[in-house]
Amino acid sequence: MNKIDRMVSAIDPAAEYAEPSMGQGVQDLLAEIVATPPARRRPSWTPMRRPVLAGLAVAGIAAAALVAVPLVSGAPSAAYAVVKNADGTVQVTVKEFRDPDGLEAMLRSAGIVADVTFTEADKQCARGRFVGADLAYDPPSTKNMTEQQRKEFDKPDNWRSRDVAAPINKDTFVISPRFMRPEETLVLEFRPGNYAGMDYAFLPYLAKAGSPIAPCRLVKANSDEELAKKLAGN
Repeated sequence: MNKIDRMVSAIDPAAEYAEPSMGQGVQDLLAEIVATPPARRRPSWTPMRRPVLAGLAVAGIAAAALVAVPLVSGAPSAAYAVVKNADGTVQVTVKEFRDPDGLEAMLRSAGIVADVTFTEADKQCARGRFVGADLAYDPPSTKNMTEQQRKEFDKPDNWRSRDVAAPINKDTFVISPRFMRPEETLVLEFRPGNYAGMDYAFLPYLAKAGSPIAPCRLVKANSDEELAKKLAGN
């Protein structure tokens, strides 16, 4: 055995490594980490469920939703309330048909670009104010559609206006921005119902990005009788 071999054999492998010392604070932190169970990982998607509304009349025909709701006049509460939820949706409660500019401003502060109009019961805005972002604003006739055209017509993406603003109770609706595309405007038209049992009509539409929205030109409103009968099951 030469000199180098004798030097190597004299080294104690166990003595070569010494456990590094830890202060008491580090030891306490390590003990806390070991004792804490890992947090459950939340899924990256959430299944959407439409609420089942008991005792509430809601219809969606050509993006129109008729809702049975008591109208409040001269109440001490605010005409409306806007709340942004943690999931990004915006909850809107309408008590009185007044101050559309104020409602637009509150929606804007919640991240929603909107055009709001309140009309009388026997009036509605004339069509042609803007270019619709989907088929809800100006739906084509389905009378002579082929099967393939009908499948295209029925695609959910063609009816986003019906999902972007949906009633959840008698005087409240929820806006889901995920159904809106960049630069689109949410157009909301409200009017008192003009048939027994229909307290107000709520019509949400999406205006195409870049489309100007003309002022509302009032025309005679369609009768709510047909929708009322559909809701009653006749």
